[in-house]
Amino acid sequence: MPVVNEQVQSSFLPDTSRIAEGAVHRRVPLAAFLFLFALYLLTASGHLYSPDEEAMYYVTRGLATRGDIAIEGDDLVPMPLREGRDGRRVSPYGILPSLAALPFFALGALLASGASVEVYEYLTRFTVSLLNAPVTAATGAVLFSFVVSLGYGRQAAWLAVGAFGVASLAWPYARTFFSEPLAGLLLILAVERAHSASARHDRRALLISGVATGLLVATRIAALVAVPFLMLYVAAITVSCLGASRRIAERLRVIVAHLGLWSLGLVPGVALVIGYNLARFGLPLASGYGDEASAFTTPLLTGLTGLLLSPGKSLFLYAPVAALALAGAPLLWRRWRMEVALLLSLVIAHVILYAHWHAWDGGGVWGPRLLLPIVPLLAVLAAPVFERAASGGRALRLVVGIVLAFGTINALAGVLVDPAIYLNMGIPHRRIYFEAAHSPLLAHWRIAAERWQARYGGGQCVIGDGFYFPDGRGALLPRMTGAYGTLSCRSDRPTLLTLRINDDRPTGAPPGNPTLDIAGRRVALRSGQGSLIYVLAPPGAPLVLRAQPFVQTIPGTERQRMVGLRIDAIIAIDDYGIQLPLSDAAIEPPPASPRYRWGWYFVPTVRHTTDLWLGYLLRSEIGFVRALAVAGLLVGTALAAGVAGRRRLGVEH
Repeated sequence: MPVVNEQVQSSFLPDTSRIAEGAVHRRVPLAAFLFLFALYLLTASGHLYSPDEEAMYYVTRGLATRGDIAIEGDDLVPMPLREGRDGRRVSPYGILPSLAALPFFALGALLASGASVEVYEYLTRFTVSLLNAPVTAATGAVLFSFVVSLGYGRQAAWLAVGAFGVASLAWPYARTFFSEPLAGLLLILAVERAHSASARHDRRALLISGVATGLLVATRIAALVAVPFLMLYVAAITVSCLGASRRIAERLRVIVAHLGLWSLGLVPGVALVIGYNLARFGLPLASGYGDEASAFTTPLLTGLTGLLLSPGKSLFLYAPVAALALAGAPLLWRRWRMEVALLLSLVIAHVILYAHWHAWDGGGVWGPRLLLPIVPLLAVLAAPVFERAASGGRALRLVVGIVLAFGTINALAGVLVDPAIYLNMGIPHRRIYFEAAHSPLLAHWRIAAERWQARYGGGQCVIGDGFYFPDGRGALLPRMTGAYGTLSCRSDRPTLLTLRINDDRPTGAPPGNPTLDIAGRRVALRSGQGSLIYVLAPPGAPLVLRAQPFVQTIPGTERQRMVGLRIDAIIAIDDYGIQLPLSDAAIEPPPASPRYRWGWYFVPTVRHTTDLWLGYLLRSEIGFVRALAVAGLLVGTALAAGVAGRRRLGVEH
């Protein structure tokens, strides 16, 4: 690229040493990636959250197993599919996330080798859900490099990475298979490489910016909104770098050359989009979103209020770095006007676009999902604030610390509790979004505390794993077990348990042969319509009821489940004569069918204590050896990433 003129060059002189420092210390962005990657692996969910993800998963599966993008099968979660060529069902979503997930799908298929189809379904979804862990970690690394290239120190860059990667909704979404994390990575990469092309006169960076922009469109068709702003920035920065003495014809030639190089980078992404459209619909411009053109029906003020100010969806609550960006943008403007203009244009364009869309809330998800791609840009705008906090007075450090702590607490609420649990409790979504008392930011902590108390609180008898939800509302009993059901009386005194069980079975069902395991002993129980069992349980000893399960169709549904015993009554009295209350911490056996297992993660009656992969893996029924292999792979990779990241920092120091 042309040499920067003296006027432009002189305005950047105070920061050249730091820019050079950022070029030398290339290991630090890698360390940022490794630390975030380790965090995201350890706190992964191991499952999918929405029909959107299911649709993209089935595209990945079709490509991996049949070399086809059509979605086949009768046992599917209801998904927003489209009718494609020859009446086939196809996904309307971008192709790039499904392509990027192919290695992860292959890993899941490898782990499931020789196992049943149920294990295959579980493990391939498990590994596909890990895609956004490295994607979001890579976004943090690009963010670090961008902040340093703007002339700010490494402390400011680390604060920016933390504000994005830990103290915002980026952390909960790193655990999903949504397309927004990949869109966020490609968007900041396109901006950062375009800036690097002008600051370091790097034509390769300009080409990479174009490639990232094209792939961005192949990720989400709505990302087209970013293309004109990036193109204008490339043209504007080229003009600013040209000397005033250059002739108009020469300047036009250089501008066209740079835009042509950047546009050349668009080709792979555009080719993917056109090829995918042809494969789906037989038309190059048919994206599957033709009917969405008339879906921008939300009044702009309503959407803006919801996305920016509502207690349940505000960007400032789910990504508090946005507040720091408001303060940082004027400071950054003094040094990098064109970059600030680009960043603000992209932020405003995304906010207005989605505020006007009919589903401005992004569906039943955590926070303003659709605005996730602009969160890294907001962290860049906040860089001057982070710089002053790193080197300034205590007051600013305190403010930044409070903002980051607030964001981390809010993000952790979305990590520990599946967002769909609260959204499926029957509370009107308008109240959840616009009434502070019903905000998920508070409700998730209430759910987490209540479930923790139900499972681990003292002085109670816990109905635990293996039990299905109660037969009637408002009562803990009666309820069915699966092949087993666990009871645990959390008392420091011996407890007398009185159980009324029923092993009445339909004609043709196998005999139940019920048993009770307690303190290492197994006792045979009487079969039949009903019997009372009296057990003196030692302090804290778990009891496990077991029976040969049989197939039962849930009344009023087509769903079938494997059930063992019916428990009609449980009375627990300690040796002081005090009756212990019952608490519900039951996690029913996972359904074999993907159609119903998908809901097992979020149905409120299934009392998962957290939304972390380890708790699900322990109940996945994939076998001890495979579960150990999966756990070892995740924990081992996370530990290796953390150690490698620490070594990178050690080399730098």
